[in-house]
Amino acid sequence: MQQTPYIPGNPHLRQSKLRQLFEKAPKGAINLGLGQPGEDTPAFIRDTAARIVRDKPMGYTLNAGILTLREKLAAEYAHKGVTPDRVCVTAGVQEGLYALFYVLLDEKAQIVLPNPGFLTYPSLTSLNDNAPAYYSLQPEDNFRFSADRVIEAVTERSTAVLLAHPSNPTGSVASHEELKKLVDFAASRKEGPLWLISDEVYAGMSYTPSASLADFLDDYPYIVVLRGASKSHHMTGWRLGWTILPESISKSYVAAHQYITTCVSTLTQETFSAIRGTPEEAAWLKYQNALYHGKRDMVEAYLSDRRQLFGGEGAFYWVVKLTENDLAGGSDEDWVVRTMMENLVMTTPGSAFGSQTDGYFRISYGPVKEELERGLKVLRDLLV
Repeated sequence: MQQTPYIPGNPHLRQSKLRQLFEKAPKGAINLGLGQPGEDTPAFIRDTAARIVRDKPMGYTLNAGILTLREKLAAEYAHKGVTPDRVCVTAGVQEGLYALFYVLLDEKAQIVLPNPGFLTYPSLTSLNDNAPAYYSLQPEDNFRFSADRVIEAVTERSTAVLLAHPSNPTGSVASHEELKKLVDFAASRKEGPLWLISDEVYAGMSYTPSASLADFLDDYPYIVVLRGASKSHHMTGWRLGWTILPESISKSYVAAHQYITTCVSTLTQETFSAIRGTPEEAAWLKYQNALYHGKRDMVEAYLSDRRQLFGGEGAFYWVVKLTENDLAGGSDEDWVVRTMMENLVMTTPGSAFGSQTDGYFRISYGPVKEELERGLKVLRDLLV
């Protein structure tokens, strides 16, 4: 039998620019660039996991996830008609998106992505040889979601639109009015279904009123909502997300998920199922929201009189506008590398997220307060 030759250089399979940048960081650099909570998974979750791993079997689960967890997650949307068979537990939101793109997109389809947006989005679409289009979020609107910007970008070829709110990289949120305008547009479109995909991995981490596409699940049959526990529950390494799907694609979605990862870790699923909806979880979510709100305000206090700050309405991000003097004829990436190597503070170049934040840098207030404050003091002195 003739063997398929090994192909060493798939151009879509490259390490992200961000990871390459962070690998250059000198020892002792303060990391205000990585989008990860500084505090570890709370004790009540870890203690629950210790009990479960001792007392329960750890074999495969159903591909879609254990029923008790899917029942709890579906119950949160029961008033919208969601049932457990419309919920799939995924290995984080990123795997959830990959499975969804595999189901919905081919090389002829067009997905419309946010600019700026999480840098993984275009990479995930390119794995299906899909060339995305983009809608622009504007600094004069604090980079908030705008339905009109999406409507301008949608073409006859458009199959799907991706929203992320609270947003990475800006932390901006979406209003109910803007989401309703988008849903109304999609429902009236004559060129065929327009899938509305909502990445809500930072759900529950808003410091100003915000909305969700889940509010419209019973109004429009082509909405998919993805959420997760990585940020809100400080469970980044546990790899837990979930996707709320319409019945029309739930079986094909679970099949795609099955071939990608079989099922999410049994320990992760059982642990989250055990803590979901408990008083301990409610207390934790209240605590972490206050924690990040306080760190958000700390960034504003240190830097708002130095440079223009944008976003800051949710998640744990601000984006900061660099001046021509800061850039000194170079790029925002040059500034970030220089600050990292010379001042030992890591941030993220705005251009990594799209042209709309070229000339900015993103700051994460995910780190613990003490580390965050040390980094902010350096940045305040630098941005004179």
